[in-house]
Parts: sequence; C-alpha cells; structure tokens
Amino acid sequence: MNETQVRTLQTQLNALHRRQRREWMPAADVSRSSLRVVGAVARLGDECQPALIAGELQMTSSNVAAALRELEAAGLIARSRDTIDSRRINISLTEAGAHLVADSRFERDRWLRTTIDRELTDDEQQLLLAAGDLIARLAAVGERPEAGERPEVGERAIRQVSQPAGDRAGR
Repeated sequence: MNETQVRTLQTQLNALHRRQRREWMPAADVSRSSLRVVGAVARLGDECQPALIAGELQMTSSNVAAALRELEAAGLIARSRDTIDSRRINISLTEAGAHLVADSRFERDRWLRTTIDRELTDDEQQLLLAAGDLIARLAAVGERPEAGERPEVGERAIRQVSQPAGDRAGR
C-alpha cells in the first residue's frame, strides 16, 4: 500500500468508528471521555487500577482520575482498596455501569448488523468479514500471545451480539 492508500483506509476506519459512537447516547449524564473509561473498565475486568486504564486509553492519569470521579458520582463504578496492597485502588463496574456498557454495545452492534444486512450484498458481507480478519491480525501485531499460541484472527473483530439484561423486543 502506498501512503495515500494507507491514509484513505485510516480515514475510512475512523469514519466507521465515529459513526458507531454516535449511534447510541447513553442515558447516564457523563462525558464521552468518561464513557471511554467505563468501557475500558469493562474490557480490563474487575479490580483494574487507574494506571492500567490510563495505559489502555492513552490518557493522562489526571484525566482518568477526573473521569473516575464523574463515574463514581453517577454510580457507574466503585473503588475499593486492593486486598494484597492497600496502597492500590481497584476499580470495578457497578450493576448500573455493567448495564450501561451492555446497552451501549447492544445498540451499536444492532446498528452495525442492521446496516450491513440492509446495505451490503451477501458477497460484500463475506468480503467485509475477511477484511475484519485482516484488521484484527494487524491490531494484534506486537501483542504477546501465550507461548506456542497464535492469536485467533478476527476473534475480537467478529462478536456475536448477546442480549443485555432487560427486554430488548421493544427497541
């Protein structure tokens, strides 16, 4: 790929990412950066530390701290002292935070699934799945798999949409 083609691809990927983010605005009264933080807590799992969140999102520790204050005030995350090292603070999602993440993922996935089904032919959908595998492979470059394992190509890019808590039939 030449420089122009790479830039075009990057622009296309960014446009899809921005569109997906716009597809569902949560009811919680929190900033977009705080929503990124709550998503990172969900991905990293319970009892992750602020420094890990900052590294995951490439945010400054002060920005993460501000987002955590906002999320805690909204009842979406909880802080607790680490049982092994009491100097460390663990962050976990509350039930409300877990519902917010599940609802957000469901709505974005539903939009993408519906749009793909409506706008792309069967052949184009298969091509898109193959491209997703290639994108996942590029995203995995430099990540460290377990010894002797090869990361599953497309594993993170192609997820089956699961029904979040609550009735979705009316949405």
